[in-house]
Amino acid sequence: MHCRAVYGEMIMRILEKFKKITHKEPGIRDFCIQTIRFRKLLENARGLLALLADGNEKVLGEYILDRHYVTSLIDSSVERLGMMIYDACVLVPEFGETLYTQYDRHKRRAGELISQNSPSATKDMEANTNISSDPEYRLLSDVLTWLNGEPSDPGSTVIDFMKQTFVRVLKHIDTGNNSTIELLLSNNVSKAPGSNMFLLDLWEDAVVPSVKPHSPYAINCIPLKLLLMDADGDNLSPLLDDKNKTATWVATASEYQLSLKILEPDCSFHLEATVSRHEPSDFIFIFADTTINTENILPQGFHTEITNYGQLAWKLDTASKDIEDSLISIGRNLSPKTV
Repeated sequence: MHCRAVYGEMIMRILEKFKKITHKEPGIRDFCIQTIRFRKLLENARGLLALLADGNEKVLGEYILDRHYVTSLIDSSVERLGMMIYDACVLVPEFGETLYTQYDRHKRRAGELISQNSPSATKDMEANTNISSDPEYRLLSDVLTWLNGEPSDPGSTVIDFMKQTFVRVLKHIDTGNNSTIELLLSNNVSKAPGSNMFLLDLWEDAVVPSVKPHSPYAINCIPLKLLLMDADGDNLSPLLDDKNKTATWVATASEYQLSLKILEPDCSFHLEATVSRHEPSDFIFIFADTTINTENILPQGFHTEITNYGQLAWKLDTASKDIEDSLISIGRNLSPKTV
C-alpha cells in the first residue's frame, strides 16, 4: 500500500504542475503522461529482472548464503511486482481487479515460501527426509522456480505474470488508439519536411505543443541522435511486407530518454531507451508483435521473452558503449533501405 501511495503521489505532482499552465491541447499532455507511466512500468519490470539475475548468479553455489538474503529476495520481488502492477492499473484500469487478484496470489505464494522454509520447518524436514543439502540454497532454488520456472498455468510464475501484464498494457495502448493518436498529432504537431516522424519534447510539448516541427538534432535527445546516426535521413521503415507503403512514427524525447512507436493499425513496435552514460540507468527495451521479424532488427545481447502477442526484448546491465552501439545498429536496421 505504501508503494502505491508513493507512486500515486508522484504522478499527482506531475499532473498538478501541468494543470497550472494553460494547455493548447490536453490530448498531447495525456499522451506524454502515458509515456511517463509506461516508463515507470518498465523500470519496475527491470527491477524484477535484476532480482532474478542476481538469484540465478547466487544459486550457482559460489556464494555463502544466509537466510536473510533469500527472504530479502522474496520481499523485494513482491514489492517490485506490486509497483509494476500499480503502474499497469493506471494505464489499463479496466484490468485492475484481475491484475490485483493475480498479484495477491503471488503475495500468498511468497508467504508460503518463507513459512514452509522457516528454520524450524527446515530442521523438521531434514530430520524426516535425511536431506543434507544447504537449506538456504534449497529455499533459493524454490524461489527461482516461483520467479521464472516452468509455469503450471498462465501467470503462475512472476515473470510469466509480468509478460502477461505487458501484453495487456501494450494491447490497450495500440488497439484502436494509433489512428486517434496520429490524428491528434497531425492537428497539433508538424513533422519535419521529408520526415515520417512526429517528434515531441516530453516536457515542453506536454505543456504547449510546438507550432514548428522539432529537429532530431535541435531537441538534443542522445538516444534519438544515436538511432538516426546511420539511418536513411529521418525516416524509418514501415515494418510491413508492402515496401511501397509509408508509415508514421512518433518519438517522445528528452535529453537522455526516448520513447518511439509506429502508428500503424497492422503492426505494433515500441522502443524505449535511456542513454545517460550512467551504466546502471542505461537500457533499451523493444516490443515487436508477431508480424515483425526481430532478427532483422536486434543486434546480439538482448534478453528476450516470447508472448502470444509478440516479443519483449531488453538490453540492460551492460556498458553504455554497448547500449549506444546497439541503438546505432537498430536505427540502421530500421532504415527503409535495409529492412
